[in-house]
Amino acid sequence: MPLISQSGRDTTAPKVDWADPGYFAGSSVVGNTVRVLVQLISPPRGHRTVPTKTGTMLIVITIGVGTAAFNTGQNILYLGLSMMLSTLLVSGLLSWINFKGCRWRVEAGRHYRVDEESPVYLEIENTKRWLPSYDLMFTLSAVLSQVKQELFLNSRLDSHEKTRLLWEFVPRQRGEETIRLEGLLSRYPFGFLKKTIRDSYERKVTVWPARIPYQFSASKAGRRWLYGHHRQKGEGVELIHVRGYRSGDPLRRIHWKASAKLGSLQVRETEQEHHQAFALFVDPSPHLWTDPAQFETMCSFAASLAEDLFQHDQLRSVQVAGSRQKIGSIDDLYLFLDTLSTLQRESHNPGDEPAAAPPDAVTFTPGPDKTVNANMEGQHVGQA
Repeated sequence: MPLISQSGRDTTAPKVDWADPGYFAGSSVVGNTVRVLVQLISPPRGHRTVPTKTGTMLIVITIGVGTAAFNTGQNILYLGLSMMLSTLLVSGLLSWINFKGCRWRVEAGRHYRVDEESPVYLEIENTKRWLPSYDLMFTLSAVLSQVKQELFLNSRLDSHEKTRLLWEFVPRQRGEETIRLEGLLSRYPFGFLKKTIRDSYERKVTVWPARIPYQFSASKAGRRWLYGHHRQKGEGVELIHVRGYRSGDPLRRIHWKASAKLGSLQVRETEQEHHQAFALFVDPSPHLWTDPAQFETMCSFAASLAEDLFQHDQLRSVQVAGSRQKIGSIDDLYLFLDTLSTLQRESHNPGDEPAAAPPDAVTFTPGPDKTVNANMEGQHVGQA
């Protein structure tokens, strides 16, 4: 969301989901004109106009020519001085016009993963009626990962056109990441002045724990847990889906409400009662996880195992300390991964009993040499 309003003032309720330079914040022509004149003298917070190295040299030369013109009184020197001063003035005005009418926003996915390259797009639109924009540079940063990237608009952006600049972002740690547009810069047209705008837009994304290799085998638990990699149809009560009636289907399996709604007989497909799946239990207690690096490995192990079990329809539920969640859809899995992305080592409140793991759940405990063990029913069934 934008950090500053279109007028440069702090706000918690931006008018749009775009950010812009803030030159025309109102609807009145007179008010906008006065605002532009004031901002040319006193720019809003975060707006700066500074000379480049070439511009600094031009200013020094201009001062020298002006001094010589004043001492000698030669008209040719005064003409040269006026040309240099007008060049600086025109450079500043054209740089301002280059920003005017442009707006931008960050497009990012909701989920990212540590050490995996993911796209972050900066969308730019030129809303000016006739004039194009040139030579813009955008500086993006990831606050949590502490990385920066400069994106350049090297091509001409005509009026009423949009373009997107790509940043292949690689998160460095899990958590809630903030993608921030730290600065914009325009050297157009002569490269004598740099006009910059800072901190105009930010976007928050969730970074999941990294996927890591691991070993996991439920056969060590002493019982057969699953029957294949898919949910088995049978005479249980857990509904899988509803399908059309076929000759020979028993009448007790007809779904009368769905049949009335669709206008044709529909039959319930249910899951076998003996088909079971795994439950995962994550305990973030600091007395258990004294090593922060080992705790990070546990989060990655739990995330990787949960994803793989879900893909094979073998994940029944997850539990983080006292919060238990049934896994019935991909959104439930995403919610668990979001929880792992921000999970911290936390102590139980005084007087609260530590959450106990279900007897048939897969639990995670520290192993030797910074490894993490997976246990079920008191037996070792995996390691990462």
